[in-house]
Amino acid sequence: MKKLIAACCALLIVFGSNANAQDRSIVDINQGKLRGFVENDVHKFRGIPFAAAPIGELRWRQTQPPKKWRGTRDARSYGAVCPQLLSAGYSLEVLGDMPMDEDCLFLNVWTPDTKPKSKLPVMVWILPGGFQVGDGSMPRYDGTNLAKQGVVAVTFNYRLAMLGQFAHPALSSTQQNEPRGNYYMMDQIAALEWVKDNIAAFGGDPDNVTIFGMSAGGVSVNYHMASPVSAGLFHKAISQSSGIRVSLPRHISIDTPGVPSLETEGQTIAKKLGIEGDNEAVVSALRDLAVDQILEFQRNNMLGVGGSLNPVVDNRIVVRAVGATFVDGEQNPVPYMTGATSWEGSLLGWASSADPVLGLMRLSREEANSIYGEIDDKTLNNKLYTDFFSGSQRYLAKHHAKVGLPTYVYHFSRVLDEHQGDFYGAAHGVETRYVFDTTDTFPIIGNAKNIGVFGYRVNQSDRDYAKMLSRYWVQFAKTGDPNMSGLPGWPAVSVENDLMLDFSQTEPIVRRDFRKERQDFFNALFEEGRL
Repeated sequence: MKKLIAACCALLIVFGSNANAQDRSIVDINQGKLRGFVENDVHKFRGIPFAAAPIGELRWRQTQPPKKWRGTRDARSYGAVCPQLLSAGYSLEVLGDMPMDEDCLFLNVWTPDTKPKSKLPVMVWILPGGFQVGDGSMPRYDGTNLAKQGVVAVTFNYRLAMLGQFAHPALSSTQQNEPRGNYYMMDQIAALEWVKDNIAAFGGDPDNVTIFGMSAGGVSVNYHMASPVSAGLFHKAISQSSGIRVSLPRHISIDTPGVPSLETEGQTIAKKLGIEGDNEAVVSALRDLAVDQILEFQRNNMLGVGGSLNPVVDNRIVVRAVGATFVDGEQNPVPYMTGATSWEGSLLGWASSADPVLGLMRLSREEANSIYGEIDDKTLNNKLYTDFFSGSQRYLAKHHAKVGLPTYVYHFSRVLDEHQGDFYGAAHGVETRYVFDTTDTFPIIGNAKNIGVFGYRVNQSDRDYAKMLSRYWVQFAKTGDPNMSGLPGWPAVSVENDLMLDFSQTEPIVRRDFRKERQDFFNALFEEGRL
């Protein structure tokens, strides 16, 4: 009998602990209950709808609240990928087998505990990809190793390319009381509102949210910093590898020299698609377009100005140039971290000549030569683009520091150890896998002869470096200051100094007045309103 009682008690303990673990993988949010799963000691929830499907009458409309459900929704699988043109070496290999659908506004959550003793800081990742490609499920953005450091990590999708940014006078006439054009920004704001309303169910602190993003995600962070609509939805901000024209925004309905408005571009697109008639007919035809028709149009036509789909001034979400907002000290008053890599020019593989890049930057060859000397076009492109990315962020950071807010700047120059000497420097966005501590997701493409601009051989020194760098990002999310015991010091930028932390090959190094002449040159361009 004693043995039977002991066995029953043991079973109760086992089943009781399993039930407890299961209970912690079921959360109750505003829409209903969710069932996630535990893996590697992290609770994971995938494919959570944070907004209504932007289909039918909701295509090119303001993001709408998500629907509620009955029972418990399974949150163990990722949602659909937003419609996009997949590219080999970046997205095709990891997203090619996943369903793609216009109903794609889903987010994913990684948390160390759904019921912690105290609320956990939250890190919300905004996708890169030129506002044209990417998905929150990509392995490089897996939040497991961030969650293991005591934060709740969130990734989400937003509408892309023409579905994410589009305007036409016919649409505007029917949506006069709504924000227009910047639909991916509306999706991002909706995701942040969802986090504010629901993240406590996952153990997160809605009053300690950090937004962070790279490339288009970093651009988005800067625009949220400058947007009155985003105020209060985040409490710290990190912009990575974000090149931004601080003084020359595009407008939704106002044409400027050489820069057609979003509505003007929309009219051109509609005509190319054979769509004409009165406003009602045009709106109906635009919303009746099949997704495949839109993707095929994108395949054969460049969107935006010079391919840029950065947010446009819509007088609601984006009310003025980001640079002007920072110069006047009117940005959202939160701790700010920003920086770039040593080879942002890796984005310019298409440019055999420097002339297109000089044109984009409104520079003459003589002006460039006065700073860089008479160098070959490829080297000039690399230097120009790297200085543009780094310079625009340092410009914003300096003005942020002027209003007395914590501000930190980084320069990332490290390459994978076994690829030293293979590249011009650290490629655009390469720091992201270090931030997420997902260095083992560097791809082997085909037979590895085509190694892209990142490399593919990863060793333990790379993994160790990633763990170190990731700690800075998490510490900043927790406290607004990246410094912590056991890490080299990272001084803040101030009115009196121009300091940054260089994540160099072997260890972080503090730099003062880094490439001062080149920075001063770009500062002058920003001040003059040329960039």
